[in-house]
Amino acid sequence: MPFEEALDSLNLGGPITIRQVTSTDRKLEVRERMKERYSHKNYPDEFPFRCKCIVVFQKLDGIDVILFALYVYEHGLDNPAPNKRSVYVSYLDSVHFMRPRKMRTFIYHEILISYLDFVRSRGFSTAHIWACPPLKGDDYIFYAKPEDQKTPKDARLRQWYINMLVECQRRGIVGKMTNMYDLYFSNEKLDATAVPYFEGDYFPGEAENIIKDLEEGKGSKGSGGGKKKKKKKSSKSNKGSSNKGGDTSGGKGGTKVDADAGASGASVVSSASTTVASNGSSVKDAPVARDPVMVKLGEIIEPMKESFIVAYLNWEGASEEDQKVPKEIMEYREKAEKEKKEEANGVGVDANGDKASSSNKRDFEGNMIVSTKSRNLTGKSKAKIIDDDVEELDCEFFNNRQAFLNLCRGNHYQFDELRRSKHTSMMVLWHFHNRDAPKFVQQCASCSREILTGIRHHCPSCTDFDLCDECFKNPNTNRGACTHKLEPIKVEGETTSGNSQGDGSGGGGGSELTEAQRRERQRNIQLHIQLIEHASRCNSASCSSSNCAKMKSYLKHGSTCKLKASGGCKICKRIWTLLRIHAQHCRANLCPIPQCMAIRERIRQLKKQQQAMDDRRRMEMNRHYRMGMGNR
Repeated sequence: MPFEEALDSLNLGGPITIRQVTSTDRKLEVRERMKERYSHKNYPDEFPFRCKCIVVFQKLDGIDVILFALYVYEHGLDNPAPNKRSVYVSYLDSVHFMRPRKMRTFIYHEILISYLDFVRSRGFSTAHIWACPPLKGDDYIFYAKPEDQKTPKDARLRQWYINMLVECQRRGIVGKMTNMYDLYFSNEKLDATAVPYFEGDYFPGEAENIIKDLEEGKGSKGSGGGKKKKKKKSSKSNKGSSNKGGDTSGGKGGTKVDADAGASGASVVSSASTTVASNGSSVKDAPVARDPVMVKLGEIIEPMKESFIVAYLNWEGASEEDQKVPKEIMEYREKAEKEKKEEANGVGVDANGDKASSSNKRDFEGNMIVSTKSRNLTGKSKAKIIDDDVEELDCEFFNNRQAFLNLCRGNHYQFDELRRSKHTSMMVLWHFHNRDAPKFVQQCASCSREILTGIRHHCPSCTDFDLCDECFKNPNTNRGACTHKLEPIKVEGETTSGNSQGDGSGGGGGSELTEAQRRERQRNIQLHIQLIEHASRCNSASCSSSNCAKMKSYLKHGSTCKLKASGGCKICKRIWTLLRIHAQHCRANLCPIPQCMAIRERIRQLKKQQQAMDDRRRMEMNRHYRMGMGNR
């Protein structure tokens, strides 16, 4: 779709706002069996990465409504192999309320294309995508989506990603496209340590199950025979590979996915029975010692290999092999470059294909109109690149998709209707600008109204029992089974959006800070965290640190306070924010800092919930392809 047509269509709906809401450093711990099996190869215990969430709003009827969310994981230059310089498109989700609805694919594709162009310019070399739709009843990011919104099948979702990557190829952002099987599992020299290890991906969970079966002896008897059968099978597939071509485009405007694994850093070894010895002589029927984990994973992944997409980005250090694209893409680039040169010389092409001067084309403000055909097709971005990794953007309920899903479920923030989506979006924006506020508001057990201000009367014995002040004073209020004495707790009002304390617990005012103020705030956060760590370990009554005694009193207050952060205590809110930042990076087995172990346990529980859903869709995908339903 041309950009002029897209802009005209958007004018009929409402303005679009794209916002990055979180950017935090995290670490992915390698699962136990994988770690133990390949410890002799110095396989990493963890992979650091940066998690980012991008959200799209559209103003509908005067209200900014959330329509799209994207989670990406960036494994940078500091990562060990095999994750080095790789990007994983983890989750994306949307609701169909965009106006006009036909613009959804165009805008979402443009966001992904622009993101890949951005990470390419920052030195990332590969992008990985697992095209797998959610199971029925599961939500990726948005809770309770519209009933009339269809979930795409495997083939359609895969083609959606392929179409986006083809446009990336046309613009010079992406080079070669392939898949995980052809890149890693068809190469007999590689073992499981060569496969990228991403959070939420198919490989970590399936590899763990296979290693478990091998250790328990379930696959030991068939492993040798499996290798021989695999040789014959792959030998046949090599003969017919020229006819298949790996075409996932469906024959219409698509691209052929390259099956050459040479760009992975190791040459492809044929699986035929003839091998080459180290001295160069041919040795027939020489046994090939393959990693049994790779053999079994390859057998499982091969029928669905097109769902595991790998795209090579045209970054500064990309090799010629990685920049190979199909012939039709090269022809498109050459044609676009030719038109660009003609436009630069003041000659364009009109709708009838005739040459026409474009030097006198101006908009209503008198500015020169630049045709959309002159967009960047050579891979060199004209936009100013801003380093968004200078400072962490921490948003507790958007740091991972499971936390946001739990927030929506706990507060009944739904997206099944437009009116509910508007309410949900307004509440999410309120949480953005009031990040200190309690995420889960107490409800009166009698009248079921949310207790937002005034006093709530809490029962310390019963689970989640509160009364508003009005119901508490009413002698006819039905308290059910609760007969205990209620404690009055003051509910503080909203914090102002301009709040921007130095400890980073402020709200929307942080976006108005200058660069120097941002650095100072980040420095203050680190100093406060260091002070908490010192005060937690210090046993001296006369410590030389002037702030040690003060921080100890704050920590003591946190253990005795009855309001807590959820009840509106400002001291508890600030201490809790610092403790949470510390816990996200702490790896000590027994940390003396208060609440650190509890916070880390909560983070682990969120990961388990997310991992359980990932395991369900992985097993469902295996089941469908095992039953021969890959083309559903």
